[in-house]
Amino acid sequence: MRISEIAEAAGTTPRAVRHYHRLGLLPEPVRPDNGYRDYGMAELTRLMRIRWLADNGLPLGAVAAVFANEHGASDTEDLRADLAALHDEITQRITQLTRKQAGVERMLAAVAAGRRLTALPDEVADAFDQARAQADEPERAALDQERDMLEVFALSGNTPAEMFAWFTRALADPATRTGYGRLLRGWQRLHGRPVAQSAALIEQLAQDIAGQLRQLDFDSVVAATADIPDGAPALSEDTLVPDPAQRRAVRRAMELLTDTGGGPS
Repeated sequence: MRISEIAEAAGTTPRAVRHYHRLGLLPEPVRPDNGYRDYGMAELTRLMRIRWLADNGLPLGAVAAVFANEHGASDTEDLRADLAALHDEITQRITQLTRKQAGVERMLAAVAAGRRLTALPDEVADAFDQARAQADEPERAALDQERDMLEVFALSGNTPAEMFAWFTRALADPATRTGYGRLLRGWQRLHGRPVAQSAALIEQLAQDIAGQLRQLDFDSVVAATADIPDGAPALSEDTLVPDPAQRRAVRRAMELLTDTGGGPS
């Protein structure tokens, strides 16, 4: 076989065959008197094995180690380590691709249903949409801010399912809807106000926040945050609640929930 013929038989190109010759992976056959390389079954088998190993992800350096091991010229420990690393890399890629596939499938379903593309679970997004349709303008603005904050959590990938369930109940449960609406209006009213001049509003909002969290089993959300995976993006309090007065109300609510707050601030 000429080089073009062996390349075609192995599903590769003459250029690749010459490259394998230069790397020493594929010995060159003896040239007969006509000066052309004459490849036989041994060379074809070797070439196809190179392609097989490379197609399975082995770098060409590791392919060389495979052939060296077969002749006892190299320790198998390095090859074993290369294969183990390759296996781990492929496993990681499969995990990433599976996650991406699930995400794209969810996006396709959302588009087909005429839904807004969002990282929020469907039930949470629906609850926000329904609450917004029933809210007045100040409450809508607070709902939009609340939704943006929760979507940041969702996009960060470190949000426990209990938190999503908490918001869904807070938005959808008639027993808590009135109180939650009052909380949102207070939240919006506090926005932009100086902390030093807003003690009464901060305390009232903190009491409302703490009351809502107690009513909706906030302890389960707190417990779930202990399972956030290492390496997940860190979302600071300043990032999530940039307004100083609103941030003080959140801190005060946490003090009330943990009984460390003393008197009103």
